[in-house]
Amino acid sequence: MSQLDKSGARWYRHLILLFLVWHFSGVLLWDSPACELKDKLITPFIGYLNFFGIWQGWSVFEKPRTYNEYLTADVTFKDGSRTTWEFPRMEKLSLSEKMFKERYRRWANDCVCDESMSYLWFDAARYVARQTNRAGNPPVTVALVRHWIWIDPPAIGLTQPLRTTDDGQQILCTCLIDPEELK
Repeated sequence: MSQLDKSGARWYRHLILLFLVWHFSGVLLWDSPACELKDKLITPFIGYLNFFGIWQGWSVFEKPRTYNEYLTADVTFKDGSRTTWEFPRMEKLSLSEKMFKERYRRWANDCVCDESMSYLWFDAARYVARQTNRAGNPPVTVALVRHWIWIDPPAIGLTQPLRTTDDGQQILCTCLIDPEELK
């Protein structure tokens, strides 16, 4: 092996090492607790981590919820007829369907139902309108409705059947749908 080949291989190893240090720095920063310094340092890594799906949300480890929630949409059509469209609900899906639709449930329950993310409501309503569009009878309004069912504490819940009736519901928004948005 010539001296030129050895220096090229060394340069190649240094480049790989530099990439690995950069990659793991981004992952460690992402996984670190929120603080002002992290917000400044994470900026160059965000696009990379999101593009390759390496990001991690830690909501799974937050305080357990005391309710189950789901999202529906009340759709009104041009002729005045109505229908209710349900976002995917895990308890109603087969195992194979759950694998592919869990992200939609997370999006609907953890993002759209969150009032601090109300900027998503119109896009969610437009998605529902496109899913329920009928030739000659398009949707004119879509109302997003959040439903919840309280979870009994283990001492009570283990001896009782699962609760299935809503304990409450809230209309998040009602959106007028322009026919141009259905294209």
